Amino acid sequence: MKTARKYSLFSLPALALMLTASSGALAQTTTTGTTIPNILHNYNHPPCDFNDAFYQGIPGDPLHPGNGINVTQLNSAAGQRFGIFRQFGPPASGTQANWVSDPTCSANDPDKKDIRILATTGGYVDDGTGSPTDFISIIAFLTNQNFFTGVANQRNIQMVNIVSNFEAYAALKQRLPDGTFAKTPCGTMGTGKTPCFPVTSVATPRLRQDWRFATNRNAIDGSDGNNPALGPPSKRNNAPFGYFCDDLLGMWIVTYFWFTVDPANPGPTCGPILANLAAKNGLSLDGTPIIKTADELNNQLEANGCGAEGQQAVNGADGGAIWIICPAILDPRNGAIAPDAFLDQVKTVTGAPLDPAFNANFNCLQQKGNFPDANGICNPDNTGL
Repeated sequence: MKTARKYSLFSLPALALMLTASSGALAQTTTTGTTIPNILHNYNHPPCDFNDAFYQGIPGDPLHPGNGINVTQLNSAAGQRFGIFRQFGPPASGTQANWVSDPTCSANDPDKKDIRILATTGGYVDDGTGSPTDFISIIAFLTNQNFFTGVANQRNIQMVNIVSNFEAYAALKQRLPDGTFAKTPCGTMGTGKTPCFPVTSVATPRLRQDWRFATNRNAIDGSDGNNPALGPPSKRNNAPFGYFCDDLLGMWIVTYFWFTVDPANPGPTCGPILANLAAKNGLSLDGTPIIKTADELNNQLEANGCGAEGQQAVNGADGGAIWIICPAILDPRNGAIAPDAFLDQVKTVTGAPLDPAFNANFNCLQQKGNFPDANGICNPDNTGL
C-alpha cells in the first residue's frame, strides 16, 4: 500500500524535447501493410517486446547480464508471452490481432524483438489525479518466483527488488455468475470464507474497472517509498528506484484490491463512503464505485473497513499473475500509438466503454499524435512543440 503520488520529474513537453535528440522520425511500413503516418514531430516508436538477451542476458558475457528473467519460463504457457501466445483472443476480439511481426522493432531499438504490440491497455496514473492517461502493453505474466533467474543486472541489483516498488492495481470482478457478491478473494489473499472470487486471471473480461499504474513513482521525490531527505540514514536509500529510470522491463507487481462489503448492503459506515465515491467516479461492472487514486483506496475504503488489497503468494500457490511485464509508454504522443493499435479497456455488457475518457485520449493520440487540449478538443501539435 502506497500513498498518493505526484508527478515531479519532468513535464511531458520537456521529456519530449529530450527524446527528440535521440530518436528519428517514424514513417515506416510494417509486415501488416500498415503505413505509420508522418505526423508532425512523429519521433516516438510504437511498443515492441524485448529480445531474449535483454531479458536473460548473454551466457558468459559479463557485459550483458540481462535483467534477471528466465526466458524458458517466459516462453511457457504460464507466461503467455506475446509473440508466442495470445495473438488473437482477449483483449482483442474477432479478427483483431494483439500483436504482429514487425522488423522495424529491432531496427529502431537493438534491445527489442520484432514483435510489435497492438493491444494498448489504458490505466489511471497513480499520482493522485486519477487521470486516464497511462497506456501500457501487457506482454507476459509471471506466475511464480521461478521466472526470475537470480542474476543481478549491470548495477548488481535484482529485478525482483526493483519491481517490488511499482504496483499495478487490478480490480477483479467480485460479482459471481449467479449474482452473488463475493467479499473476499480465493486463495492466500482471502479470508478462507466462501463465496470467494477467483484470482487466476487478470484478462480484461475478468476486470470490474480499468487498471491503475504507479508510473509516476521515482526516487527523487520519495514517491517510490524512498525517503531521500528525512529520517535516519537507514531509511534514505531503501528503495531508490524510478519506474522509467530503473524498471527497464516495465514490470509491475500486481496489487489486487477489493470491496469487503456488499454494495447492496454496505452498512452505516461504508454506505456513505461508497455513495460519495460513486457520485464522483461512477460505478464499476459490479455496481461498486470506480477507484482511481491511492487516497480513495487507502484512506477512504481500507481505513474504514470497506476495502482491502493484497498480492499473490510468490510460490505460485494462487495460480494467477504475481508480476506482469507490461511497459508503460513513456510518452504516448507523436507516433507511439500506431494506426493499427487498439484500446484495451473494460466495457459494459452493451460493449460501451466503462470510462470513455480513455477513448478520447487514445483516439486523439492515434489520430493527431497528442492528447486533447484543456477544452477536450483534439488538435495537432497542441503541446506547442
